Amino acid sequence: MAFLIFLDTNIFYHILHNTPKTDQVLTLLEENPGDYVIDMVVHNEIIYTSTVHYLEHKHGVKGIHSVKRWVKKHGYPGEVVNAVRELIRRLNIRLVPSIYAEQELYETMLSYKLLPSDAIIALTCKHYGIDVILTFDEDFKRVPWLKVIS
Repeated sequence: MAFLIFLDTNIFYHILHNTPKTDQVLTLLEENPGDYVIDMVVHNEIIYTSTVHYLEHKHGVKGIHSVKRWVKKHGYPGEVVNAVRELIRRLNIRLVPSIYAEQELYETMLSYKLLPSDAIIALTCKHYGIDVILTFDEDFKRVPWLKVIS
């Protein structure tokens, strides 16, 4: 098995939305080859944030309730789904189930001052033996079993 590297949501976001950090992210990926992994949390977050970004920029839709109404009326934007799907395919990213125990989640949140989603990501990395995460989120630096590359 090759070297496993977890990709956080912000890495995806900067690639998909051509931000000022896009070139930096592409360089990070080039300099850190390995088997890239995401879990269900990142998968959900990138689809959601990309949907919000797309609807705001293409249709002027702002706010979660407006997003929900738009999706109910028009259906889920296929452009978002296709962009996420294609990026996962292009980078050959492995999607793994999020793994954590309830008590371990609470302890990780409290011990390392993490939001629930970040604690789930940290615990999922621990479960799969992943000790490197590509992210711009400084909070992961408080997790002793993760090396943050940004």
